Amino acid sequence: MRLSRVTGDRRHRRRLAELGFVPGAVLSVLNRGMHGGLVLALGDGRVAVDALTATTLVVEPAGE
Repeated sequence: MRLSRVTGDRRHRRRLAELGFVPGAVLSVLNRGMHGGLVLALGDGRVAVDALTATTLVVEPAGE
């Protein structure tokens, strides 16, 4: 899936951008936590986000 945008306040969006969550980034869900958190593959790394942060990530199918 491809990240189309991040919602939330400016500080939240800036912090996620520093981690690589920018429009056009390709994401894959590696694992889902019991309380809605996710472990995502982003670039060459893995990033864990809590459930609230996960809801701010607006994604679309990556397409081939």
